[in-house]
Amino acid sequence: MLSRRLIGAAIFALPLLSATTQAATVSFSIDNDGALGTDRDYTSGLFLRWSSDPGVIGYSLEIGSQMWTPSDIELTTPQPNERPYAGLVYGMGRVYHQTDINAFKGSLMLGMVGPDSNSDSAQSVVHEIVGSPDPKGWEYQIDNEFVYQAGLEAHQLITRSPIGEFSVFGRGQGGNFQSEVAIGGTYRIGFDLANTFGSTSVLPGNAVDVGLLSHSDNGMFFFTSVEARYRFDDITIEGDKPAENDDIHVENTQAAVSGGVSWYSRHWGAVASVTGQSKQFEESDRDFSAYANFTLFYRY
Repeated sequence: MLSRRLIGAAIFALPLLSATTQAATVSFSIDNDGALGTDRDYTSGLFLRWSSDPGVIGYSLEIGSQMWTPSDIELTTPQPNERPYAGLVYGMGRVYHQTDINAFKGSLMLGMVGPDSNSDSAQSVVHEIVGSPDPKGWEYQIDNEFVYQAGLEAHQLITRSPIGEFSVFGRGQGGNFQSEVAIGGTYRIGFDLANTFGSTSVLPGNAVDVGLLSHSDNGMFFFTSVEARYRFDDITIEGDKPAENDDIHVENTQAAVSGGVSWYSRHWGAVASVTGQSKQFEESDRDFSAYANFTLFYRY
């Protein structure tokens, strides 16, 4: 009888123990549409992030690069109704606070679009390694410009069962990169959800913000997020560029859906996801695009 009581007490205590766990995190994340057999629109991103031991308020520092290309990278000149090549390199700081029913995040990004991002060289090297065609139109990319962007995001729990939860979120970001407002909802099913609330997103490189897993010792969850947004501007589409590019315009009303799985132990974890987006500019003859993400992280 005593052993049964001890076992029951241990099982009851596990969630309490995991709730006190806090850890700093280093993560490396890759976005790429090549895993889905395409090479266009938002085509790839690399992200390296350090997230603090959060306590009440957590913060993270990130460096990253992203690139966008037209649908046929083997053509040497821009084509009608195609987006221009664009590359971005940036640094970002984030702060966040989470409980088991809500989460709040703020961010500030500073970076550079254009030839100084060196995205043309990066894509050529990667394509040579994996045996993909060499991109030939980078000389017509978006011009050099300093970019800045501030963002806010909030998540609110609606309902939670022992293994699943549904929540809603809203976010906004403003600057000269991609200004937009968005609302959406997330469903997750898995373990220790209360201690990882608000960790999901549809933002590039950020399907799961691994810093917000730091209150949980180990766990796993599957997730799906759906977002509707209004994008006011996008420098990767309407930024200054060589005259040979076609004149295209941002599609203001957009939507995105992201789904995947996150697994983590006390020290190691991984995320795999796929994100699909509606078309980003009015003249596009494709209604959607998609990319895959893989994230590996270490907690200490």
